[in-house]
Amino acid sequence: MANNCQPRVFIGMPVYNGEKHIRETIDSILSQTFTDFQLLISDNGSTDQTGEICREYAERDERVVYCRQKENLGMAGNFNYVVQPNGADYFKWAAHDDTLEPDYLLKCVELLDSNPSLAMAHCLTNRISDDSTWLEIYKDLGLSSSRVSERFWRVLWTVNIYEIYGVIRSEAIEKTRPVGTFFGSERNRLAEVLLQGDIGYLKEALFSRRDHESSLTALHLDSKENDNFTAMQEAHAPKAKMSSIQVAVLKLNEYFESIFRFPMPWSERISCVGILLEWSVRRLLEGSSEKYRVKLYSTAESMMKIPEPSKLSA
Repeated sequence: MANNCQPRVFIGMPVYNGEKHIRETIDSILSQTFTDFQLLISDNGSTDQTGEICREYAERDERVVYCRQKENLGMAGNFNYVVQPNGADYFKWAAHDDTLEPDYLLKCVELLDSNPSLAMAHCLTNRISDDSTWLEIYKDLGLSSSRVSERFWRVLWTVNIYEIYGVIRSEAIEKTRPVGTFFGSERNRLAEVLLQGDIGYLKEALFSRRDHESSLTALHLDSKENDNFTAMQEAHAPKAKMSSIQVAVLKLNEYFESIFRFPMPWSERISCVGILLEWSVRRLLEGSSEKYRVKLYSTAESMMKIPEPSKLSA
């Protein structure tokens, strides 16, 4: 790729203390059969060898750009920092501990190029262990639908949103609001992408999500005390101190505003409002006791409580 050419895909990788897995992740990106991309790595002030590893890759491959933040921006700040498509057709977030099969970018780009109405593309997800042992192909609701309101319903109720690491049209991601300072706000941003268009899925597992004890997901699943929620919120945005109730209110308000930010038929907009009200009442009932309040965003709880889809108007 010539220096004076814009890459077609811009990949943003936020990282903090990722020395154990980041080599494997970067290698999987640099091994893509689709080569017209740039990788921006934003280091949130790591205290391990992450910086040295990333500088090594940046020195030997011009597609890799390494940036070390002067202070820890938190997960939200770092996720927002790497959203710099700069003219690229497509954008993708990359977690420092996940991996891609060689044809992932090629097939996602081909799918988006041939389907202009799609806002993003992704594939089936492998779950792998800390040592990269394959565990299973992850099964969830899937977010695709021709109906805006059904996509919105699916974003609200699906267990994990690994689609956040899919390939997104730059014009779609640039119209969304930044990841907020409340824990779990990346789901709100994904909702705004899918309010603009559908997601196309490859029927192959070309993306691997790593499960390990130090991941925020693991901390989330193990969350049983208020101290754990506080730790998750602090990791997300260190300077934004708030309770789980405050987070719930902010999340609900942002979803509501999102419904009115993007063009759609009024019948779909009304359906989205109804879906959001149903979701908020159910979550409120779950969070009405101390026992459930901390688990308000627990994926383990959500897995058992996904309701049947509401009947949508024709």
